[in-house]
Amino acid sequence: MQNLPIVNIFSEPYEIWSMRSPTIDEMMERGLHCQIKDRLIAKIHNHYEAATHTLLNCGCTRLDDLIKEELNNSSSFKRMREMMPSRTAQQLSDFQNKFQSTHFDSVSNIVYRDGKRLAEGQILYHGGFWSGAIGQEFVTERPLSTSFSPHMACQNANWAGKSYDAGELHLIILRVVNPQASAFCFRINGTNKGHEKEVLFETGARLTLRSKTLIKSDGVAYKACDIYAGKVLNKTIPFYVLEMDVS
Repeated sequence: MQNLPIVNIFSEPYEIWSMRSPTIDEMMERGLHCQIKDRLIAKIHNHYEAATHTLLNCGCTRLDDLIKEELNNSSSFKRMREMMPSRTAQQLSDFQNKFQSTHFDSVSNIVYRDGKRLAEGQILYHGGFWSGAIGQEFVTERPLSTSFSPHMACQNANWAGKSYDAGELHLIILRVVNPQASAFCFRINGTNKGHEKEVLFETGARLTLRSKTLIKSDGVAYKACDIYAGKVLNKTIPFYVLEMDVS
């Protein structure tokens, strides 16, 4: 089976700037609605720095926007998508849109049929909770959703109060080592779930935890109250970056 090309979204560092309104002279030069770079907030060189930045700046979507722009301009990502079928199977579309009501065995079989193995060293993100010890291997029992974007992985970790219930938020950096499982790369344009920048592994992917680092001890998790409609619960939890191998 042919492996997919590696997509490195950090071939060049990302700069995150605060923005200000233009002066009169700047408006005359650049236009009425322009924004001017004011102060460099962060310069992000790699996946780990991106994960840390995301956990320290929850809700900020500027890095996510830059990653989408990078993917749209990436020849490697274009080749990755070209190696997927031109039409996404209905079961995979349903997985993205109706997660709870899909049949995981069927989805996994289609990922195996339509997907390819990722390249050695490919890095992706996953948000959730990992209870295993460092060095422990775990074999997934259903398809594993990952993203090129740490922001989207973090959103997934918080979805439906998952991090609130777990008592910790884990933003996981997945590095492909000795690739065995097939993966399907979804479109990022022309679909209402493209913002997720998703790559889906078939069932049976092997995960091994390599490190766990506390990034923020006083993060905040939220959950809709089951008893009182409209009430949102919140509590302080730690935020961690985990580094894992996936094959």
